[in-house]
Amino acid sequence: MPSALDCSPIYGGIDGGTGQYACRNLPEGSELFDEYILAYVKGIGICNVVAVSPYIEDDRRGSETRAVFDKAAALLTAQLAPPPDERVDYAVSGAAKSGRRFKTAIISEDRQIFNQWNNLGVRFKNAQSASLVISGSEDLGLAVYSVFRFAGNDSCLRKMEIATGISDDE
Repeated sequence: MPSALDCSPIYGGIDGGTGQYACRNLPEGSELFDEYILAYVKGIGICNVVAVSPYIEDDRRGSETRAVFDKAAALLTAQLAPPPDERVDYAVSGAAKSGRRFKTAIISEDRQIFNQWNNLGVRFKNAQSASLVISGSEDLGLAVYSVFRFAGNDSCLRKMEIATGISDDE
């Protein structure tokens, strides 16, 4: 239960029930991340954990954010065994691929950078996949997000949506 991890409800989660929870620390967390968001369904457990680095008001090349991403990628690779199944650095144009426009290209979503580990259930009980991505906003700057999905993540999230009223389904 998220309350046992000293997490606070941010959506739903009334009386420790189904919802999303914010946590400052988790067992085996990393100093690279300053917040963890848990999706939890009472009776099922945690659907996924999203780790969020501090937002960085970085230079236009995204130097500090790239360094955090590289450290997080090395950490996940060490924890999850083989290197990522996918490494993506996609830019919609040559201008978006330019290092000089890194920050604005990420914020405008003209450039996407992420690593993906698939089929983790083969190596870890109750695991599905993990990903690492750089994201950003004009107001906050750039951040690195890591998402760890547990087995049955999609079904679990669907149940959370219905229970919390996010979904229109009954």
